[in-house]
Amino acid sequence: MDEKPSVLPANRFEEYGCEDPRATLIDGVWHITYVSVGRLGVTTSRLTTTDFRCFERHGLVFLPDHKDVVLFPGRAGGRFAALTRPMPQSFGRVLGIWIAFSDDLVHWGEHTPLALPRPGMWDELRTGASAVPFRVADGWLEIYHGVDRNTRYALGGLLLDADDPSRVIARSPEPILVPTETYERKGLYNNVVFACGHVPLDPAAENIRVYYGAADSCLAAADFRVKDILDQLRPC
Repeated sequence: MDEKPSVLPANRFEEYGCEDPRATLIDGVWHITYVSVGRLGVTTSRLTTTDFRCFERHGLVFLPDHKDVVLFPGRAGGRFAALTRPMPQSFGRVLGIWIAFSDDLVHWGEHTPLALPRPGMWDELRTGASAVPFRVADGWLEIYHGVDRNTRYALGGLLLDADDPSRVIARSPEPILVPTETYERKGLYNNVVFACGHVPLDPAAENIRVYYGAADSCLAAADFRVKDILDQLRPC
């Protein structure tokens, strides 16, 4: 374990902190998106590394207020893609997952709503990307977080088309992980399971381990069979 943080606030966009990193491997380089918090707003930045010792900063990716940005590994449908979560302050203030596309990881466009909150369900207050999407037989599987009217954070699955990830194939009708343990229910922020990454547990990636923050107070992990997640999804 490093004695000091690998990445510290370095400019006015990060003066209040760097948080919620997501690491995506693209062509042998790790691209890490993270939330930059400052008095100018909540933004998302990107940096790259090949050894997790030296990091190159690439500045802001999206304007404030914006968070939960996750890059797809490689290209999806011939272009780079990112799951995003704009945070509008006007009218309904719908806080949900969008998708955007890029040819160079710098200029982004074709912003499209993807998985917005669903009234009366476990993700009715807001949704956001969590882990990096990964390929399964029928498309891209994304583990995302949703918040209900009682502000409980839970995790669910989202299946996206392999060639056009802006098309949702299926989605979790119920969460796959909810706060049940004491360390998930009581802490700095109660009733929270909030994931930022996962790792495969076998060569075929039939089993994964999802790492998540519990009650904003400690780090935990949960193991899943990918088939169980896919079987739980329902067509959209």
